[in-house]
Amino acid sequence: MKLVLERKSGKLAWFAWTAAVIFYLYEYLVRVAPSVMEHELAVEFSASHATMAAALASYYTVYAPLQLFAGVLFDKFGGRTILVPACVIVSLGCLLPIIPSHSLGFITAGRILAGVGSSCAFIGVMYLAAIWFHDNRLAFLSGLATSLGICGAFGQTPLSRLMDFAGWKFSFLIMAILGVVVTAVMCIYIPNTPRWELEKRSALSDSTSLKNFFSGLISVCKNKQTWLIGLVGACLYGPLVVFGDLWGVEYAECALGLPKAEATRVSGMLYLGWLVGSPIAGLLSDMIKCRRKLLVQGAFASTILFTIVLMCPIKSPFILGLLLFFAGVCSTPEVVCFVASIEVNAPDAKGSAVAVVNMIVMFVGGICQQVVGWLLEVKSPASDGAITFETFRNSLLIMPVLTLIGLVLSFRMRKGINTN
Repeated sequence: MKLVLERKSGKLAWFAWTAAVIFYLYEYLVRVAPSVMEHELAVEFSASHATMAAALASYYTVYAPLQLFAGVLFDKFGGRTILVPACVIVSLGCLLPIIPSHSLGFITAGRILAGVGSSCAFIGVMYLAAIWFHDNRLAFLSGLATSLGICGAFGQTPLSRLMDFAGWKFSFLIMAILGVVVTAVMCIYIPNTPRWELEKRSALSDSTSLKNFFSGLISVCKNKQTWLIGLVGACLYGPLVVFGDLWGVEYAECALGLPKAEATRVSGMLYLGWLVGSPIAGLLSDMIKCRRKLLVQGAFASTILFTIVLMCPIKSPFILGLLLFFAGVCSTPEVVCFVASIEVNAPDAKGSAVAVVNMIVMFVGGICQQVVGWLLEVKSPASDGAITFETFRNSLLIMPVLTLIGLVLSFRMRKGINTN
């Protein structure tokens, strides 16, 4: 036991965990890349906004349900064995769109592959943290990983510049090459599952382990509070998926007439709000010993701010960016939904509780992307398919509607430990 404690949290642990975080950063960049490419892709393939949104949102369609099974794969095969192939899959997903074709099939397939590989990223980060670090560091590492993951979204700015310089195909190629580099980094720095972990699994394993896992998952799914908490989290996270991951850059271009690079910086302020607010929201939640109150306040404030963003005549990129920043900060209580889901479920179903909530959050986000794409197509009055500011504004009203629904649902969260 003493040898285990000495090996945990050492340099090897930090190298392994950091390599996994780099993969998380990389997959986040791949996730949000379509936000600076959507218009060019739609023009290239003569696709409507609804069709393009459906193709790009296929990432979330596979990402969400795979959350339920990624944890089982890590428990069975270890971190290195899963993370390395997962990164290769994401890299292949970046290569498929550049295959010469007049069909959206390769782009859709590429996004599906990216979603499959990315589904292992965050869970892999936390899996390695649980193995290689002491328990009293896990909360800190979880918050740090979330903030670092959001940093991947800031790759939109250099990506938009690369788009302007070399086009979307070359941008996808660069992302594929980055995936190869990240794969190599993980091969070098993530060791095989340590001996003490293998011995612990051997001691705990039995013929009913798989049955026990599914019984825990079933009990989590039967708990109505799990679904309620997941929907609250989805309503707060939805605007980030809709605006930050896909439509924000094009909206800033349309609303203020900005060039792509500046529009990317403005829309990226929503991510900056999440980057700053996520650890603060977690800290406040622990300090006040309350989950529900913070969710209610965050949903209320973000509803007001997103309504102002869309309905007020904003002409200044600075003002728009500032509003998006504070809207992001106010949406970050979403991070406490994962803790709340653990607290309302059985102690031996923590992983399943987090997985189900994360699945709901990501699935709803993908659906909302497609809904906005459909609304843009249906409401666009221009015969050439060009989107007016009014069409964009009306379609993106789904954001304050989502946060308003989250506000209503948060009042129905059960009163109990840390949720009153």
